[in-house]
Amino acid sequence: MFEPVRGGTRGGQAEFKWSDVSADKDREHYLGHSINAPTGRWQKNKDVHWYNRDANGTDAERDEEIRKVKELEAQALAAVLYV
Repeated sequence: MFEPVRGGTRGGQAEFKWSDVSADKDREHYLGHSINAPTGRWQKNKDVHWYNRDANGTDAERDEEIRKVKELEAQALAAVLYV
């Protein structure tokens, strides 16, 4: 009734490569548009992971930018509420 569990990697995880996914002819049918397997002219020389890169700024610059954004949001809210 019960069989022993097979060893090794199941599902081919060891052989998986995103480049194979982007080159597959049936890519659109089972994967859709994956950020890890971009195809087409739009992605050439583009950094598709720009949102996930480390920021080069310091904490002080980040805090100043957040302060400015909050100030602008408060001004916009005050203008909408006629304050």
